[in-house]
Amino acid sequence: MKPALIRQSLPHVLIVALLIGIVIVGSRRDFVDDAVPRVLASPPCRLDHGPCRVALDRGGWLELTVMPRPVPAGTPFVASLALNNVDVRQVELEFEGTDMNMGLFRQVLAPRPTGGFEASVTLPICATGAMRWRTRLVVHTAGETLIAPFDLTTGEPSRAGG
Repeated sequence: MKPALIRQSLPHVLIVALLIGIVIVGSRRDFVDDAVPRVLASPPCRLDHGPCRVALDRGGWLELTVMPRPVPAGTPFVASLALNNVDVRQVELEFEGTDMNMGLFRQVLAPRPTGGFEASVTLPICATGAMRWRTRLVVHTAGETLIAPFDLTTGEPSRAGG
């Protein structure tokens, strides 16, 4: 190969090598967000009626509670997660309106000194009264992401619908 041809090809070879490096680094899967998601089969449960518990493999469980009940509209409420036999890295709640698009609201729960996780949550007010929410508990562990769906109504239950 002639030296002039090598000099012309060198930038192209370097660009291809750089792109291969970016693909290799970008495909690494050591991040919590890249854990394999698993949707848990949970019995239908309304958080505004009481605690919701999901059984896990090997005797573990997750139990989500909101207080006060009924959950007021546009006012902070406390979401608490109790758990057993689960190695948790991070916990989030996701809220989406079921009858009206209110956007996606995500709240990270903080670890409690006594165990479990907790957060103060405030959801927007629906102009027509009560609002029904599809609530997803998202629990990141070392090897997977557990997702448990629940229902929640805020505001006046007699006028649910958003």
